[in-house]
Amino acid sequence: MSRRVQTVHMSSLDGDHSPPVRGGLDQGDLVARLFLGYAHFFARYHQHRVLHLERLGRLLQRGRRVVLVGNHVLDVLDPLLFTAALIERYGRIPHFIGHENLIFRLPGLGELAKRYHMIPSRHMGEAAHALRTGGLLMLYPGSGSEAARRSYRDEPYRLKWDNRFGFLRLALRYDAAVLFVAAVGIDEMYYQSSQPIPGWLLRRFSAERYEGSRLQFGLLGPHLLPTLLPFPVRITHIVSKPLDLGDRAAARRSRAALAALHRRITAKCQDLLDAAVAQRERDAPLLDRSIRAGERFLQRIGL
Repeated sequence: MSRRVQTVHMSSLDGDHSPPVRGGLDQGDLVARLFLGYAHFFARYHQHRVLHLERLGRLLQRGRRVVLVGNHVLDVLDPLLFTAALIERYGRIPHFIGHENLIFRLPGLGELAKRYHMIPSRHMGEAAHALRTGGLLMLYPGSGSEAARRSYRDEPYRLKWDNRFGFLRLALRYDAAVLFVAAVGIDEMYYQSSQPIPGWLLRRFSAERYEGSRLQFGLLGPHLLPTLLPFPVRITHIVSKPLDLGDRAAARRSRAALAALHRRITAKCQDLLDAAVAQRERDAPLLDRSIRAGERFLQRIGL
């Protein structure tokens, strides 16, 4: 019989010891073993922590549909670490919405995305089906505007969710809970320089709309491939309580009510993210503080 993941992730610090829900990952599968091994390496590398994962676990155990939303950067390591923690804690793999070109056109990564049912961006019919049948969907409303076009030095940890109503429409349509997953440390995984990404590279991935995005650098030079090799900053995920969506029926009926709800939820998530970043400043380890200080120095001298 294939062994199922039921262990607590080493970085989960929220103290909940409830049993895992159904739907384990088959560790006999070679791809699964490679995925978890890769994630475990980077979890140690980044001193990864997941706080309050039990808030999500309780909803899953009750059979509640859930939409997870988070802040975003130009790399897959953030969702990879969170997914590995969720697999090991509750045996669940969320359906993700991923960039259609930057994810699905990369050799290896594209095949892995399809294997684990990642949904290409702008395929909202598939996203709706995934939430309705699978009950767990994770997405990043800011997409490329937040991950690629945002200036990390001028707008650190800023959500770019303007006119991104899709996650709320899905949650309202299928009576799903919405939880925010604040990711802290991800803006500093790579150093975002002042130099633009070459046009030929954007064209290679049909990403011309991201013209003007800045080159990022890791320990091994330009960040051209996912997770190769980021700076060893500490990464922490903080799972919020279910967000209060208020009068769901009114938001379904009225675009004005939906827009007001979107503004309120965006502001709430930004407040949660700001608080998480502020907490990081109070208890960050020395290596983490040193790397971030070095990046701030490079920013000051204009690199």
